Amino acid sequence: MPRNYLKIISINCGSSSIKFSVFDFSDLSGGSKNALSSLSDIDRVLSCKIEEIGTEYGSFYMRDKDKTESEKRNFADHETALGYILQKTGIGSSVDIVAHRYVHGGKYYIKPLIAGDGDIKKLSELNGLAPLHNPSNLKGLEIMRAMLPDARQICIFDTAFHGTLPLYASLYPLPIEYFEKLDIKKYGFHGISYSFIVNLLKIYRNKPIEKLIICHLGNGASLCAVKNGKSIDTSMGYTPLEGLMMGTRCGSIDPEVPFILKKKLNLTDDGVNEILNKKSGLLGISKKTYDFKELTEFGDEYSKLALKMYAYRIVKFIGQYAAALNGVDALVFTGGIGENSGFLRKEVCENLTYLGIKIDGRKNAAAAKYFQSHDPFGRLDAENSVMPLGGKTSGAEVFAVHTDEELQMAFESINLVRA
Repeated sequence: MPRNYLKIISINCGSSSIKFSVFDFSDLSGGSKNALSSLSDIDRVLSCKIEEIGTEYGSFYMRDKDKTESEKRNFADHETALGYILQKTGIGSSVDIVAHRYVHGGKYYIKPLIAGDGDIKKLSELNGLAPLHNPSNLKGLEIMRAMLPDARQICIFDTAFHGTLPLYASLYPLPIEYFEKLDIKKYGFHGISYSFIVNLLKIYRNKPIEKLIICHLGNGASLCAVKNGKSIDTSMGYTPLEGLMMGTRCGSIDPEVPFILKKKLNLTDDGVNEILNKKSGLLGISKKTYDFKELTEFGDEYSKLALKMYAYRIVKFIGQYAAALNGVDALVFTGGIGENSGFLRKEVCENLTYLGIKIDGRKNAAAAKYFQSHDPFGRLDAENSVMPLGGKTSGAEVFAVHTDEELQMAFESINLVRA
């Protein structure tokens, strides 16, 4: 292979799942350190997914541009699962970069990190900041370092994009020593997705957006206010629990309520935490499911209430961020719900007419089908990753966007190595 050729793996290790994509990059600039790659210079070769690791319900899925392969297969642990992926794909020794999604970077990691021996202990100290995510991210890093010792292992932090938040937006109004001594502040999440969307829209529009609000809506959900490409506020906080109502998370509530629940229901701390993170949100209100699409198919009172509450809280946060930005030039919907639910986008935008926002009903209804036929392989096609939804007289642009965190991870890793 020529020196200007790179093979990259992007990996997202969850507690019981692995998402894994392979990319090729040919440096047409001849390796010039001054020339950054573009998102559209990178080829996606294949994608893999393993779910239910450590259970009897394990599954393996792999897809490239020509075929799809899936099977029921149980994996005892992450090491077994990753070994199986490398065996099936046959890419092993040819890999130059492994990019790891790392959820919480704490206060120190606000840029991608080439992880060496001395970084493992430092990264392990972040486990307490995101106990549901960081330990699995670290496990994936350690396994891939052992399996692919010649590849550069790079951590891409979900919190890094929000390193630009001003102190007045990121600090909680608690005694200042809790920030100074304990680092208690808003860190924010979904930063890899937000970074991708900012970069994608630069390609799509050929000019920057000054005042942008992005709604990343899935089982986990957050909003971000972006000014001239930089995050100035976001709805998730010290943990991913703050902010919007989500699939099973309550989002922002009166902070006294957990103490009241603990006392009245005689709960442990873990019991309260389970209610707030796993039994609330859409699931808690509907008493049926955390799945947004399923709820739109039910007609009972609780399901309707859950959907109304979900949309209402999004509208409120958009209003806050419109105020923080002193206006809105563009509004983006992304994530599983943001891309696919025309119902949700309509509910939200009908309450934003004071911002001059109007969406085209026909385009809005067609967006889900448009993205379901999206081909992620080969090079990025910006035109096919963005669906404009704004009506002719809309005072701000409105987009549904197909986000691609794995591609963004590969992009950031390539530019870090080349720099």
